[in-house]
Amino acid sequence: MTAVSVLTAARINRRRVDRRLARAGYTAVAQDDGIRVSRSGSGDAVTVSTTDLADLPGPSLDAARRLLGLSPSNGVTCRFDGALGESDAWVTVVDIARAVATEVPLAVLDDHAGTTYLIHAGRGLVPPEEYEPLPGTTRSTDFLRRLLGN
Repeated sequence: MTAVSVLTAARINRRRVDRRLARAGYTAVAQDDGIRVSRSGSGDAVTVSTTDLADLPGPSLDAARRLLGLSPSNGVTCRFDGALGESDAWVTVVDIARAVATEVPLAVLDDHAGTTYLIHAGRGLVPPEEYEPLPGTTRSTDFLRRLLGN
């Protein structure tokens, strides 16, 4: 079972997130260990539960703090079968993250394997290559690189 966390410094309104997912064609069913989110008739089931921040590793919290500008205070954990980025459930995880990002000012996804993504409500996950400075560049060079799309 693979787990990722969507973290934010703002309160997540779960009802709004659930409604947004329902409009996108997902069904949510309450279970003992959280809410099971899936599209009907597909193998993309993801179990969503509230994140216990005390259980997250220090590097995950530090990366989220660096990107959010504040310590994360809220989050959801998504558990699913399959590999990161490759399973059918990964698309569902990204849609859940986008729904959360739409409801809060800023959110990040930590894959518990050393990578933390910014979440853009329209675009989805923004990988570290796009938001971290390149080694050996100045801040102005990095800003121009991002501005011009290289």
